[in-house]
Amino acid sequence: MKRIPWADLALWAVTLFLVFIFAQQGPAKFSASSGWAKAFAQWHYPVWFRILIGGWETLAAALLLTRRTAPIGAAMIALVMLGAMGTHIVTGRPEHMTSEVLPLTLSLVVLRGRWRHFASMVGGRHDRRHEER
Repeated sequence: MKRIPWADLALWAVTLFLVFIFAQQGPAKFSASSGWAKAFAQWHYPVWFRILIGGWETLAAALLLTRRTAPIGAAMIALVMLGAMGTHIVTGRPEHMTSEVLPLTLSLVVLRGRWRHFASMVGGRHDRRHEER
């Protein structure tokens, strides 16, 4: 009987949740009529920055889809969430930081959980134990 990799399944669930969120929210930032356009303008960020963040989030969602690149996507999401939290603090609305806490936490879980796959790719090591996963 084959063992069910519950930890890996749970990590995929967290990862796919992040993909679901950021594959929607990233492209939403491209629209000049979106709520994001209004929010970025209210925060006094230029249009190019909103587009950059939208592209960054969309790329992060795509990178999450493979074990080896998931840590990069997760780190990208964590950086955006920290920047968003900083924006709320600087604009005098720290109570709005709560919406970034969950994605930040989940991205750190994925970063930690997939790190060995990324490290083996970067380090050039070929570990047969991880091939079958």
